[in-house]
Amino acid sequence: MYPHIITDNTITVIASQVHTISKASSEDTFNKVCDLIRNATSPEDWDAVIAAMTPRVVLQHYVGSNLEIHGSQILYKGEPVNNAIVPHILKMRDGGYPVDPLMRFLERLLANPSMRSRNQLWRFVETNNIPIDDEGNLLLYKRVKDDYYDCHTGSTNCYTVGSVHTMDRAKVDDDPESTCSFGLHVCSYAYLRSFAGSRTLICKVDPADVVSVPIDYENTKLRVCKLYVHQEIDTPTPIDTGVY
Repeated sequence: MYPHIITDNTITVIASQVHTISKASSEDTFNKVCDLIRNATSPEDWDAVIAAMTPRVVLQHYVGSNLEIHGSQILYKGEPVNNAIVPHILKMRDGGYPVDPLMRFLERLLANPSMRSRNQLWRFVETNNIPIDDEGNLLLYKRVKDDYYDCHTGSTNCYTVGSVHTMDRAKVDDDPESTCSFGLHVCSYAYLRSFAGSRTLICKVDPADVVSVPIDYENTKLRVCKLYVHQEIDTPTPIDTGVY
């Protein structure tokens, strides 16, 4: 057993050095360490206590990245990252959850040339419960006609599964206050129910290819310059009519 003390707000354990964590910094980690100490009966158990109290300096098993986790910071090419997703990644790490997909998402996001998109996108993802795949891409939704052509023109883009669609980024409206404007459109699942279209698709979008988050419909859709049609799913019953 390592010498230690547990208070209502802090835990201190002395091994080869002093390790201290506070409940305020991460309640999930604090509770996890309390449980580990409560059940510790062997030297290996106490090593697990120390491991849980010690933030990994660099995220393991994330190869070829410009990102590193250093304590309570995420660094990109050695500089601290200031983005809304950073506290979430650190919270997931402290809770013992895998964060590789989130780190890949962040690295892709930082490659987005638009500061406005970089600042807005995580809030859109979090608010609308947008899944992120293992490679850090977003999985978003699109409604199309029965023949897979877009509902807006009916003849411009055929969104068959496996197809890739691109648009010159300079031609995509990057103003979030412009609604129903130029660009390839994808949306949250909740947004689908307001619009017509007989088929529903899941599309993969690289965060670097997001151009704007329009403010209409409570920030539930995106304009992007590239998307990949990943799969088709059952179409939810519309509650309204319109064009998507």
